[in-house]
Amino acid sequence: MKNPPSDENPHETRALARFAAVQAVEQARQAGLPLVQAIQQAAQQAWDGRFYAAANDRGVGLQVSAQQVWRAANHPRSDRGKGRTLEPEALDALLKLRTEYPTLTLKALTDELARRGVTGLEGVSASTLRRRLLAAGLDRRSLRAGSALSGGPTKAFEVPLPNLLWMADCMYGPTIKPEGGPAQRTFLFALIDDCSRLIVHGQFYPHERLEGFLDTLRQAVSNRGIPDKIYTDNGAAFVSQHLAIVCANLGIRLLHCNPTTPGARAR
Repeated sequence: MKNPPSDENPHETRALARFAAVQAVEQARQAGLPLVQAIQQAAQQAWDGRFYAAANDRGVGLQVSAQQVWRAANHPRSDRGKGRTLEPEALDALLKLRTEYPTLTLKALTDELARRGVTGLEGVSASTLRRRLLAAGLDRRSLRAGSALSGGPTKAFEVPLPNLLWMADCMYGPTIKPEGGPAQRTFLFALIDDCSRLIVHGQFYPHERLEGFLDTLRQAVSNRGIPDKIYTDNGAAFVSQHLAIVCANLGIRLLHCNPTTPGARAR
């Protein structure tokens, strides 16, 4: 992972603020809030001192994906001018997985299909995939309406598959007393997959600083792939803009529990 530019870069700060605003819309929609209400809720908040409307004079507002925002601000498209077709086998796999897991986001669905070795979705735009889901009656609005009509239970927050959510934390480790040297306190950074309870990676460090967690994250991603979300507390190692930028570049949604609810992560 490359070090991001300085936190004082105005372009980067603005992009990160808008990224966070659109993330809030996505999270509210995933929790079952209607799109209009989710956008209104985000538009009423200040994001690093800025307010965002649903759409500005250039047609760019909160009604886009968070990853589109970050890529547009930092990475030019490499496939501009090149068409992509959706293979029938890939479409069948997408529709089947959406039927099995109706609450998953489109990104989570495509990530899971890639993890299963399904090919044919590479380079296909998200808008194309959404149109195919809509044509099959498997768009999220139709599925929510069907769930409401059936009277079945709904959950605002669930992770039915691996790599959708990793929980991160840091704890005190043993104190090491080497011969002829001062005692050294250790700290354990760890990431656990919320669905499988697999310890994605854990390692002891001589300090409780950001670089320790970044090293843990680097090794976890190298071994297990990129998660959809990381959920953690408000410790100093987890709330820096540096970490937010690293996660944004990787397409990870970084979530922090409410400081007043320390038991929020006890799932």
